Amino acid sequence: MGRRVFILGTLFWMMTNAAVIAFVTGQSADDISPGSFSLFLTTASLSLVSLLMLGTKRLHDIGMPGPVSVLLLLPAFSLILFFVLCVWPSVEDDNRYGPGPDLRSS
Repeated sequence: MGRRVFILGTLFWMMTNAAVIAFVTGQSADDISPGSFSLFLTTASLSLVSLLMLGTKRLHDIGMPGPVSVLLLLPAFSLILFFVLCVWPSVEDDNRYGPGPDLRSS
């Protein structure tokens, strides 16, 4: 996965979470329904899993092991690692995880 797909996937989940948070917090504190709260938990869980998978695939394309993506969960490292994943170029040749994103057949 190249940088563009990683950034677009991350932006998708950021916008989805922002919309759900706006919907849930737009209600008064006494009126937050269990359905709204479960919607929030569902989207938060899905985005967390998806972002870990996006991070793992991006790390593989720069030649690093996937378990490093767990650092995306730690507040001290998440912004730094996200920035690195957005700007670090992919490996141009094959690596141990497969061909680079520009070499894959469409």
